Amino acid sequence: MEELPHRLLHAIRQFQKLSHTGHTMHGLKRSEIMMLMAIKKGNQGKEKHITVTDLSTALKITSPSVTQVINVLENSGYVERVNDQQDRRIMRIVLTDKGNDITTQIFQRMEEKYSNLVDFLGEEKSNSLIELLDEVYSFFSKEANRKE
Repeated sequence: MEELPHRLLHAIRQFQKLSHTGHTMHGLKRSEIMMLMAIKKGNQGKEKHITVTDLSTALKITSPSVTQVINVLENSGYVERVNDQQDRRIMRIVLTDKGNDITTQIFQRMEEKYSNLVDFLGEEKSNSLIELLDEVYSFFSKEANRKE
C-alpha cells in the first residue's frame, strides 16, 4: 500500500478504536447513549412521542436491537413506554426525569469536549476539519451506495 493511503487508513482506524474501547459515559454504554439522544431528539417539538420503529429508522438498526436497548434503559429508569392515546397498539418511548437529566448532562459534556477541540485546533483548522470530514463522509457514502 502506498504511504499516504496507509497513513490515512491508520488515522481513521485510530478513531474506530476509540469508539470500540468500551468506554462509558455516566455508566452508560455507547449504544445506550445514542438511544437516549435519539429519543430526546425524536420527541422534541412533537405532540406524539417516538416509537421503536422511528428509532430503528433513525439509528439504522433493527427493531429487536432497539427493543433490547430500550429494555435496559427502562430497567434503569431512563425511559418508559406509554400507550398511544389514539391507537392502543402503539407504544411510544419517553424519557423519564432521570433520562432527561442524564441526556442534558451528556449533551453538555459533548459540547464541552468539542469546544475544547475547537480551542485546541483554532478556528481555521476547525473549519478545515469540518470541510474535510464532510468530504470524507460524502466519499464513503457514495462508495457504500455504489453497485459493484
